[in-house]
Parts: sequence; structure tokens; C-alpha cells
Amino acid sequence: MKKMLITGATGDIAREIAKQAQGYQLILLSREISSLQAVSPNLYQVDLADEQALLATCQEISARFGPIDVLINNAGYGYFKPFLSDSAADVRQMFEVNVLALMTVTRAFLPDMVAQKSGQIINIASMASYMATAKSTSYAATKFAVRGFSDALRQEVRPANVQVLTVNTGPVLTKFHAANPTYLAKVGKNVVTPAFVASQVVASLQTNRRELNLPWQLNVARVFASNFPNLADRITRRFFNLK
Repeated sequence: MKKMLITGATGDIAREIAKQAQGYQLILLSREISSLQAVSPNLYQVDLADEQALLATCQEISARFGPIDVLINNAGYGYFKPFLSDSAADVRQMFEVNVLALMTVTRAFLPDMVAQKSGQIINIASMASYMATAKSTSYAATKFAVRGFSDALRQEVRPANVQVLTVNTGPVLTKFHAANPTYLAKVGKNVVTPAFVASQVVASLQTNRRELNLPWQLNVARVFASNFPNLADRITRRFFNLK
């Protein structure tokens, strides 16, 4: 049976992927695991911001399970506030979890994928990695980093038949956004459900797809922003700074 490792496993998207990904042995990492008992018996509790603890956990998993077939780097968080309200500690912590932990986990399991010439790495980024908006400066910076890392890594590991998929979503109806109903009401039809995101990720397992950009409306906006950046800035300031 193929093995799938998911970080940030208590997240709504991660739970849906675990539910929908049939035929995989699930290995779940999270800072809190008590709510995951019914999802998989293979649970690992770790603070992803603690590099040494994270490395030790990855080594333990490798020793027990051997090569991982699918690695889903789902762990991450964000908040809405102006950059000048961010402390240096806030920014550092977000990069530790959203970027550096992702790279640490990838580094731990990638050598086996390269050696066996198969495997897939799925990095959950954000549409913020293409279209950054006000009051999400630090979060957008981490997601730009995730997308850049994914794009470069994809080229490095393609000769070894290892696939790298980047998932960029707009607002998702998770616990984080559910706590901000005013924002959800403003973004309206651009909101997608965790189940929908998971279905698209599961449909992309063991494929050569390089990106998922969801929903389609924001994917159109992404293409527009890439081709007309100055105009996109003006439109974004007027219509998308809704936080």
C-alpha cells in the first residue's frame, strides 16, 4: 500500500484529503493529535516550528515506514493585519511554520523518492502567492516563498520522476475564515469548501500536474494580474482589500 504523509493534519483541507484519498496508508503530523484518532492510527505530535523535534519525528517515520509515496505539506497559518502591526517574532514564527518547516520535511523524505525514482510532493500555497493584498503582507511573503521553492524544486527532481504540485487557493471555508463571517460575505462566490479543494488534490495524485489554482474565477484574475500588473494593483486595492 502506498504511503501518504500529511502535515498540519488537523486542518480542514487535510482532513478532507485524508477522507477522500482511498488506498493510502495515512501518516499524520500535527501539533495536536487527539482529534485525529479516528482518522489514522499513525499519528505524530510535533511543533513544526521546533526544527530539531521535527527532524527527529521525520527520522522516526522513515525508520518505521520507509519511503513515502506522497508528501502533502499542508501545515501553515495566517492572519489579517497591517505589516506595521507585525512584530519581528510574529513574522519569524510564520516563516518557521509556513516555509522552513515545509522545506525541512521535504528534505527529510525527498532522498528516498529520488532513490526509488517515484513520488509526489504537494505543497499547499495560496492565491496570495500570485495576488498579494493589503493586511496579508507577511502571509503573502511566506506563500510567495512556498511557490518559488516548489517551482525550483520541480525542475530539480523531474529527472528522478518525482512530481511537485503547488496548490493555490483563494478563501476556503475553514475554521480560520469561518471566524470572520464579514470577510466571507464580502468575497462571496470566490469561497471554496475544503471538500472541493481536497477533491481536486486527490484527482491530481500521481499525475504530472504542476499547479492547482482555485477557484476558476481567481485563476482568471491571476492570469490577468500577471499580464497587467499595474492595472491589477488598482483593481485589487479597490475590490479585493476586504480584510
